[in-house]
Amino acid sequence: MKLRRFFCLFLSVACLGGIAQAQDDAASLQEVAQRREAQLADALERLRTLRNDIEAQQIPLAQRLQDLDAQIRERQREVERRQRIRDNQSVELDTLRQRVSDRQRELDYISRTLLPEYFANYDASLSAGERATAGEDVRQYNLFLEKPDTSETDRLQHSLALLRDSWAQLESRLGGKRYAGEALDPEGRVISGRFVQTGPLLYFAADQGELAGLAEETTALNATVTPLSTSQNAHIVEVAQAGRGTLPVDPSLGNALAIEQTRDSLTEHLEKGGIWVYPILLFALAATLVAILKIFQVYRIRHPQPMAIHDIVKALRAGQRDEAMRLARSQPEPAREMLVAAVEHSDESVEMVEEVMYESMLSTQPRLERFLNVIAVTASAAPLLGLLGTVTGIIKTFRLMTVFGAGDPKPLISGISEALITTELGLVLAIPALVLHAMLSRKVAGVMARLEKASVAFLNGLSRKSLNQKAS
Repeated sequence: MKLRRFFCLFLSVACLGGIAQAQDDAASLQEVAQRREAQLADALERLRTLRNDIEAQQIPLAQRLQDLDAQIRERQREVERRQRIRDNQSVELDTLRQRVSDRQRELDYISRTLLPEYFANYDASLSAGERATAGEDVRQYNLFLEKPDTSETDRLQHSLALLRDSWAQLESRLGGKRYAGEALDPEGRVISGRFVQTGPLLYFAADQGELAGLAEETTALNATVTPLSTSQNAHIVEVAQAGRGTLPVDPSLGNALAIEQTRDSLTEHLEKGGIWVYPILLFALAATLVAILKIFQVYRIRHPQPMAIHDIVKALRAGQRDEAMRLARSQPEPAREMLVAAVEHSDESVEMVEEVMYESMLSTQPRLERFLNVIAVTASAAPLLGLLGTVTGIIKTFRLMTVFGAGDPKPLISGISEALITTELGLVLAIPALVLHAMLSRKVAGVMARLEKASVAFLNGLSRKSLNQKAS
């Protein structure tokens, strides 16, 4: 109870002390509030002033900001433009560098490959008369390129100079030109004169003498003159001297003339065949003579008409032997001999007459076939002789090859000619001989068949006569 009272007393004292303290704190708070209100009013005043200042400066600052933004955008565009220019210039520079590199390679290819190749072809196209002038320029150009200290500029300048000269040289060919020079005559002597060139055709006319003709290139340094006909040479001399006239033209560029020069006469062709040509020619002569004689003999034979045989048999049936003999002797050979013998033995048996007629045919056949074996032997032996000549020519060729080697073909021509010409002649002889033999043999066989037919007709008629006599 006492404790309760004490606790209540304590609470009362504490409450009184708190009330007194609260009163003091309230007075302090009021002062603080008044100060804060004064500060707030001052701050608001400053804020209002600041806002007024800001509002006064906001428009110029916004304008300034816009100006700065515009400047920034302008600078950005300028930067972008300059960047594009720089990029474009970089690309163009790379492109130019690539073009320069490409042009340099093209220039190197032209100066080191195309131009030397062109000049080589140009030098090869020069005629024998032009080699003394234009050919010397090409040689000097090649010597200049071989110098170790030759610069690319000098090389190009000399190439262009020679290129201009070559074009002028080629253009001069189109309209034709004349120039002095030297050539070789057919005997190999050097002759001074004038060349006439039009396109690929080259002519030469000597200053002294009548030498003129086509100028042909050979292994010699100078051209060789091939004379033409007298009238053609006169035209060439006229053009060479006067610069105008008519020139003979060879469209084959000398090939036709070269082929014409290689043609041999028959005698020259046979001489190239060697010794074995002569046996072949002997066989050819013999076969030709025999063929002519046999053709003249066999193809002149005429055969009796069937009515003539009938008339002879009819006369024999009538007992008119003299008339039958007259009719038999009027028939062509070889039937005449057979019919005359048959009429002479007509009184004998039919078997005897048949034997007489067969004997007459046997004597006629050898006469018709006489010497045909010469043609047959010629047809068989001629190719063998040609083959023998071929073997002989090949042996000769090998012998020449052991002496001269295989580099120069001229020493081998005689052996090859002998090897081929004999074979040619053998075949040329054998083929006609074989055909003639077959033709003549067939003709003889036909004659014998007609004789046999005539004999059968005569014997048949004679058999009917014998039968009639027996019947009577």
